[in-house]
Amino acid sequence: MDPFEIYWISPEKINIPTSSLEFDFITDTSKTYDGDWDMNVAGIQTGIYYKSFVKRFDEKKPWEQTPIYKDRADRINRGTDTRYVSVSEYKEKLQFYDQLYRDFKSGNYYLQSELAARKQIDLPGDGGRGLFPRFTDKSLIRHEIAVNIGRDGRFIRNDGRHRLALAFLAGLDEIPVRVVVRHTQWQILRDKVLQSLNKFINSGISTKSILEAVEDDLDEELKDVFMGIDHPDIQIIFDRHLPKE
Repeated sequence: MDPFEIYWISPEKINIPTSSLEFDFITDTSKTYDGDWDMNVAGIQTGIYYKSFVKRFDEKKPWEQTPIYKDRADRINRGTDTRYVSVSEYKEKLQFYDQLYRDFKSGNYYLQSELAARKQIDLPGDGGRGLFPRFTDKSLIRHEIAVNIGRDGRFIRNDGRHRLALAFLAGLDEIPVRVVVRHTQWQILRDKVLQSLNKFINSGISTKSILEAVEDDLDEELKDVFMGIDHPDIQIIFDRHLPKE
């Protein structure tokens, strides 16, 4: 499991968690966890961020009429918000989302490393240069949109909720994501794919036939998998281990 591997996938293929459980996008990277954490998910359209962005960008409402503004402003005024010290500071952040949406709507989605090279970002997260600037390339990669992978291969958002909702609303075909946690059962399936792949590599059949052979060999295991054998977290196994012709 390469902690820095980037997959380009459609925002439509990413679910959002309906529970409060989130894994640490740095310290939990490349870990596997069992349990039901992957079962409580929903489509992006159900989330507060997507609904707020619809009001702002589709319905042309001021930020003050969006759910995220009302929730954040209330917490700031009560002194319980841990990120912004004033509503005016939060409003400055909202102007950043205005620009980000315009960029996405124009088809421009830049990797964190690209934004850093343009000197467009200072902070982690919604456009940051990473926690450890000395290790620019690797720390930046950690701040791409982070996802987890459930037992059936479903992508579940872990970090980057604003960028994901904006990219979905803007209609981007693909965005870069990095995997944080995999469900234990998903990793077991990945192990089986590699075992099957190695079996057919050693059998001497042609490289062109191996993919189909593995798919037939694991037909039962793959039948309910999201995206099937074309899932990028499975395809990467073939990319790394399949002999080049």
